[in-house]
Amino acid sequence: MLEIRTLYDGTGALPAPSLTKILREAYDGELFFSDSSSRPLIVGNFVQTLDGIVSLKIPGKSGGADISGRNEEDAFIMGMLRAYADAVMFGEDTFRNAPGHVWTAGCVHPTFEKEFHAFRKHVGKDSLHPLNVVVSGRGHVDLDEPLFRHEEIRSLVLTTEQGAARLHQRYGATLPAMVHALPGDAALDPSNMVALLHAEYGVKLLLHEGGPTLFSAFLRQSLLDELFLTMAPQIVGRSRTGERPAFSGPLELSPEQAIWGTLLSVKQAQSGHLFLRYRV
Repeated sequence: MLEIRTLYDGTGALPAPSLTKILREAYDGELFFSDSSSRPLIVGNFVQTLDGIVSLKIPGKSGGADISGRNEEDAFIMGMLRAYADAVMFGEDTFRNAPGHVWTAGCVHPTFEKEFHAFRKHVGKDSLHPLNVVVSGRGHVDLDEPLFRHEEIRSLVLTTEQGAARLHQRYGATLPAMVHALPGDAALDPSNMVALLHAEYGVKLLLHEGGPTLFSAFLRQSLLDELFLTMAPQIVGRSRTGERPAFSGPLELSPEQAIWGTLLSVKQAQSGHLFLRYRV
């Protein structure tokens, strides 16, 4: 049973209810996003430890579930965000560390799958699931993963011309995914990706699930509107080599360049997890 309690809500009054009754009760409040006309609204979602770690960097235990302790409330909020999104974006390492996973609301929280589907219809989404977008400049993506064989889930690989050539060489005429090559070398330009998703795929709300290296490129270009951050009540350390990352990855800003946020809401689970929402 979900135990989410709202401690603070500064989002303001809505013109009309957005969530279905069941989801509103489970979330202990409303969830609403403003429209963005020139580009998609970009929302980040991460879970981190008290000392700011988002990945343990241990084979088989590098995902967010190991950071959250497989917390049900965190999974539910992730499901809510995926249900709201037109597209979910993630990098090749995030994809590789989650074999068999698909980036849908029901996958992360199956109990509410039917309600997530009902919500998408309620807000006028044209598909049951968001577009799954894998970003891989080098084209190092296993297209035999279940994501690319799922008929109900649209998938897209954003890569470079070199990466696309590598995928076409490996899979040939049996290429199971939509592959789109963008200008650039191994590091793709976030603004190009965002423009493509908006213009050619009609994405109005983009949910960014990392990882840190990809996310830092978006931060560097000020391509983030909101951040949902779960604080898991554990301390794991950065390791002697300092390789366990924060969600900002290799980003390094001066005090004058720092990105500031405005707190929109704070929610709490009985487990001690905190769920923070910021406008960036």
